Amino acid sequence: MNALSVPRRIAIAVVSLGLAAIAFHGNVADALVTRGDERLGSGDIDGALRSYDRALHIDPRSAVAADRFAFFLLLRREPGDAERALQVTSDALRGAPRSTELLVDRGLAAARLGRWGSALRAFGAAAAVSRDPRFAHLAARMATHLRDLAAVRRYLNEALRFDPRYGPARAALRKLTR
Repeated sequence: MNALSVPRRIAIAVVSLGLAAIAFHGNVADALVTRGDERLGSGDIDGALRSYDRALHIDPRSAVAADRFAFFLLLRREPGDAERALQVTSDALRGAPRSTELLVDRGLAAARLGRWGSALRAFGAAAAVSRDPRFAHLAARMATHLRDLAAVRRYLNEALRFDPRYGPARAALRKLTR
């Protein structure tokens, strides 16, 4: 049997690595998210963000990587972080439009930027998907910034439909009727 030439071995290696990257990109992205979580656990937020960002570059459809990246950008609060979080969540929501986590991250980023209408839509969608009164209450708070009392009432009532005992919505509705 003849040995393979060096150029042929290199070509086989490159093709093999390319096929492995295609086949296992989701696994590699998941591993990077796990690495980011470990870095976060040790207090290295910037290192965690780098891992989540790499995961997104490998698998742009990873809702988990996008959620982690956006959320910790919002916690870090450096210039440009809220805008970047808004962009990441917008991109990720194209592939996972019913992800409560991404919708909430998008709402938080929009609120940080003072984009109340965008924040209201994101929190309203998160409430509709999850049936969680907290997100309906946040949508009501965004409607308050827009001075849209009809939307405030609608979202507070929606919060109470999800959980009739939800105190913040009950208190806000009482305050509105005074």
